[in-house]
Amino acid sequence: MRLHQRGVDLLVDLMDAEQHFDQASPDELRRLIREAVVVFGQLLERDIPDEPDERPVTRPARLL
Repeated sequence: MRLHQRGVDLLVDLMDAEQHFDQASPDELRRLIREAVVVFGQLLERDIPDEPDERPVTRPARLL
């Protein structure tokens, strides 16, 4: 349940940053991205399906 709440809090922070993107510092944006990577990684790890997915894995292009 703590992971879920952490994800909810992060989503609210990301939505706020998106609304005020021009006011956010690069350090704040970096912190949000780092937190998103950790939380999304933990959510995906927790939700690994019991059976492998038959669909091919595609990765989005890297931004940088």
